[in-house]
Amino acid sequence: MRVLVIAGTAHRGNTRAVTDLFLEEFRSNGAETEEAVLPRDFDEICCGCANCILHGEEKCPHYAKVSPIAEKLLRADVIILATPVFVGSCTGAMKALLDHFAYMWLVHRPAEEMFGKTGLIITTAGGSGVKETVKLLKSNLFFMGISDVYSFGVTTMKMGGNYADYKDKDIIRGKVRRKAEKVIGSAGRKRVSLKTKLFFRIFGMTQKNGWNRTDSEYWRSKGWLDGKKPF
Repeated sequence: MRVLVIAGTAHRGNTRAVTDLFLEEFRSNGAETEEAVLPRDFDEICCGCANCILHGEEKCPHYAKVSPIAEKLLRADVIILATPVFVGSCTGAMKALLDHFAYMWLVHRPAEEMFGKTGLIITTAGGSGVKETVKLLKSNLFFMGISDVYSFGVTTMKMGGNYADYKDKDIIRGKVRRKAEKVIGSAGRKRVSLKTKLFFRIFGMTQKNGWNRTDSEYWRSKGWLDGKKPF
């Protein structure tokens, strides 16, 4: 099992502490792990040119920087989006990266490799915003074709990144272990939900109209307009 962590910040706080607990569980089960830490590994803002959608992802002005992370997405079995809550949502660096993957959404050119992967969203907050952040990131993963998405949110101001001295550390570790077991089990199932299949069919009907030639030619080359499916 290959696990990819996309960390929304390089700050080693609460979110990093929880993420490391998950990685311990995955590695103890033989998983290979790799990371993309933002903004260190990607620091661009989407300029809204839509070149990735209209003309191909290689036409993105930031393609050289974003393509290595896209490659990591495609080869991972489990994708972890880990971000603290910043002003009610994910970090700006996380949102900026996700904006660059618009072309991979089901409505455009979903990658065959994304169907059947497992997602995990890790987020922490000192107050509100955990549910809103999970909802946003889960939506992004769903529209990339990932059906099974788990979440782990912690609301606390006490951990301060120092998990070793955190009084509720045993409770957190127990919850992490149980959630990690579910993620590992899901990664072996490669399940594609009925909802994903339904959206794929609906968007396939729009591709037959050929609104965007780059998208429709992609679907046609895959045989998806003739009844074939990526799952």
